Amino acid sequence: MIKLLDLKKDLDEKGVFLYFNGQISQELLVQLGDTLKQKLKTEEVKSQTSMKVFSMFVEQMQNIIRYSVSGGTNVPPDLAEQQVGVLSVGFDGSNYFVASGNKVDTVEVARIREKLEKIRSMDKDQLRAYYKEMRKKEIPEDSKGAGLGFIEMARNASKPLEFEFSELSERESFFTLVTLISRE
Repeated sequence: MIKLLDLKKDLDEKGVFLYFNGQISQELLVQLGDTLKQKLKTEEVKSQTSMKVFSMFVEQMQNIIRYSVSGGTNVPPDLAEQQVGVLSVGFDGSNYFVASGNKVDTVEVARIREKLEKIRSMDKDQLRAYYKEMRKKEIPEDSKGAGLGFIEMARNASKPLEFEFSELSERESFFTLVTLISRE
């Protein structure tokens, strides 16, 4: 039998107050987003900090929806637009954090890592300039987005983005992304 109490205790110890694991859709993003907003309001989090936490939450959920690799080919048609991922939001005593994880194509790992390492090496002024530069670029037809999400998260984060790739198979890797926002 699964020990949910042990899981709950572990999440509580790490400061996690919102956690989801499973199929993620735009509708779920909206529902969990409303829950997150209410939690931050109840905790009387400053509005600027609350907006940053919420922004990180939305970006990471959208990344799962847009870029996650589904685990199987037998996905029912009504779930075809949903992707599988895990997301948690919490407070570690000094920083709020938003952490997400999802499967990605292993062939994409080097490209994503290079993009994130470049962003991690920039200060706030360089990030602002890079964001403006990237906004001016034309979006490729086969792109699922403008490619600004990581940059935007790095601009709003208090510390450099943290990430990790764990190879699951030749075809799939698990991508973990963590953003930190100071309490201010």
